[in-house]
Amino acid sequence: MNPSVIETFGCLLGLARTTKPRGIDLCRAVQALSTKISVGILLWTRLARMLSPIFISKRERKQPLEVRIRLTKLVFSRLSNIAVVGVAGLMSGIYAYVRDHETFVFAVAAAGFSFVMVRCSGIKILQLRIAQGARFDPELWTVFYGLTACCSSVCWGVVSFTCLAFSHDPVLYLVSVVCNTATAGAVAARNAGTPRTAQLQLLTSLVPVMAGAVLTDDIGYCFLVLVVPALIFGLMVVVAEIYKQLIDLYSSQIKLVELSNTDYLTQIPNRRYFGECCDDVLGPFAILMIDVDYFKGYNDFYGHPEGDRCLQRIAALLQSSLRASDSVVSRYGGEEFAVLLRNTSAAAAATTAQRLCNAIRDDAIPYLNRKDQLDRVTISVGVAARKTEQITCDRIIRAADAALYRAKTQGRNRVCVEAVA
Repeated sequence: MNPSVIETFGCLLGLARTTKPRGIDLCRAVQALSTKISVGILLWTRLARMLSPIFISKRERKQPLEVRIRLTKLVFSRLSNIAVVGVAGLMSGIYAYVRDHETFVFAVAAAGFSFVMVRCSGIKILQLRIAQGARFDPELWTVFYGLTACCSSVCWGVVSFTCLAFSHDPVLYLVSVVCNTATAGAVAARNAGTPRTAQLQLLTSLVPVMAGAVLTDDIGYCFLVLVVPALIFGLMVVVAEIYKQLIDLYSSQIKLVELSNTDYLTQIPNRRYFGECCDDVLGPFAILMIDVDYFKGYNDFYGHPEGDRCLQRIAALLQSSLRASDSVVSRYGGEEFAVLLRNTSAAAAATTAQRLCNAIRDDAIPYLNRKDQLDRVTISVGVAARKTEQITCDRIIRAADAALYRAKTQGRNRVCVEAVA
């Protein structure tokens, strides 16, 4: 054998022997890191649950989940405001250090600025998750925001108290008071979506100003003992009023969306909402097109009020027979219903459709004088499923509609499946 080939083979074998342990070590390092991250997330979740009564009031907890999600998005929407407040607090610490060599004040201001930067990082992460359409727990993120916000407010309060009580510098007095009162106003306006956090921030940033004013050399600042409590009370009233207006606004918006997406008669989603769900669904799914058999004759025989009650009963049966998390039942028009089944194959959808047929038939809604001599209301179902995302939703709907037409021509009260290539 050629010596160069032998040398090459030997080099490759040696490389494999040295690479394999490194690969194993890398895998172990990645596993150890993922374990630590999982443990950290678990610990933070437990800590947040423990701290949530501090930062979330009972009134906030009573709000609907969708309202709380919208309030959280509002609080986490404006990054620049928080950064400006953090820079202003840091600059006051730098000014105190340059003017009076207040090392402690500078260190506390830097700590407050670091809490602001942590909060900004969290805001950026949540904004990215919202942009990706990911769901999130508003309680955990509200606790994160409240914890970092209150820690930074405590730092600004300590800075103001130290400057007023120990600096002996009138200019530094003015800078600390102006920065804290301006920050308090910004907190009241910006964080009204989390009123408990806003109230804690107002107390932790303004009460130290009142306490430091008593110890300052300039007796003129003693008026702050009277002004600060009035300011705190006024800003808390502002926070409560803004929060009430936000609750009313978001509740009205959610109610309006629900009304626009809900069928008035059956109180299930309408065709518009069904189309939006079909456009948003990812991966495989199936669609069932459902038609009530001989419904025109039912209306003619029993009258339209009884026909309306029949449709309401069928809608309730369809919804109760399916899991809400995996399906959307909607009234598609007239006596026609449509069902979206997420992550469902054609075979599984056909089984579900047959179960729906049986449920309506077994409920035995009376239908005398029916053309085919059956004595009850039944439905026909057309089924079509998508395996890949290259197939459009409109194509699946047309296929399911074709299957429904075939089920009706074959005698009704049955399920037909349309294959989609």
